[in-house]
Amino acid sequence: MQATAKQSKSSDPVKCRELSKKHSQRKVGYLWIVETRLAGKRSRKFFRHDESEERDKFIADETKRVSTVAKSDRVLATDESLLTEAAAAHRALKPHGKTLSDAVRFYIEHLEATAKHDATPLSAVVKRFLDEKERENLSTVHLADLKNRIARFEITFGEKPIANITRNDIAAWLNDLPLAPQSKVNFRRVLGNVFSYAVRAGSITVNPVTATAAPKVRRKRAVILTPAEVTQLLNASPADTLPALVLMTFCGVRNREMFRLDWSCLDWEDGTLEITAEEGKREGHARHVTIPANALEWLRPLAKKRGSIAAFRDFDEYTRRLQYARAAAGWDVGEWPANALRKTFISCHYETHGSIDSTAKEAGTSVGMIHTHYRKLIKKREADKLWEILPGNAPANVASIDEGRASA
Repeated sequence: MQATAKQSKSSDPVKCRELSKKHSQRKVGYLWIVETRLAGKRSRKFFRHDESEERDKFIADETKRVSTVAKSDRVLATDESLLTEAAAAHRALKPHGKTLSDAVRFYIEHLEATAKHDATPLSAVVKRFLDEKERENLSTVHLADLKNRIARFEITFGEKPIANITRNDIAAWLNDLPLAPQSKVNFRRVLGNVFSYAVRAGSITVNPVTATAAPKVRRKRAVILTPAEVTQLLNASPADTLPALVLMTFCGVRNREMFRLDWSCLDWEDGTLEITAEEGKREGHARHVTIPANALEWLRPLAKKRGSIAAFRDFDEYTRRLQYARAAAGWDVGEWPANALRKTFISCHYETHGSIDSTAKEAGTSVGMIHTHYRKLIKKREADKLWEILPGNAPANVASIDEGRASA
């Protein structure tokens, strides 16, 4: 076996050579180095002067192993199409400093991770999501809106594993909706909540909705009422809707907040209205609102110690009664500006008081929202007139409520 220790030819897959006397490993007691090149990787092993048998055995084992691998790869080595593909892949990877082995290792890890994905269908995740929302005691209307929007998405993807729903799937579905951009934005927001829940639940690792582009919405200039239009509306309003309209106009109360308010929320001594987290749009919108002096004049003849201010059977009936009030004031169906009373309050309050922080606090909204939507919609001299609107000479609708209050 001693012959094996001689200098191997450069073409041999297993090479053994004696170290020069100046080699650093020779100085610490090693005499030979055996180099092996297999699948593009080189390995080296050093042997001391008294390890000739171990060296020869190692050379024999490595030679056999290289020979075995070479035989198994002979078919691949003669496959011209495979060689062409490998060469193209090598050229594509080279600018990135990566090898074919790097690419194969990365892709295998990807396949293994994909195989471990949760196979739970979207419909099962949606059920758990909605169960959680019901436990959060969301309003009936909010919960119904969630269910309706998600149900539309489930028609297409309900049986598909949620882990297999991609951002391209979601983007295409949103784009195909025959709806206005703002409606698509609302659908995207709801789907984002569902997939965020799936991330928290461990069904997926990334929310694909965040990678979809939000539809672009061209904002229209907000339309507010003039003081004359407000006066016309209040004077024409039936007694059962007048308190709600007064608080929405002069205190900026949201429509749904108004429906949940009780007379006990009014502090007549301080002239404030308390909107709790239960009555507000969400917990962050709980607040105390200053009731302007003219609003107090409208409300005092109508006030009760307790009971719903908007005393209607349900929100639908309440909405219909507001529509009747607008019609009585001369507004045709479809002409009423969306959310007109709250927009009027915010715009006029800001122009009158000149403090965006104060207006945001009173309205239970953000400074950014006011900057974007409510500034410069009305001049200050016109805005000031809103707070001068008084009930006047006891309209008939106020007198009727006094009579009803005496019997209450």
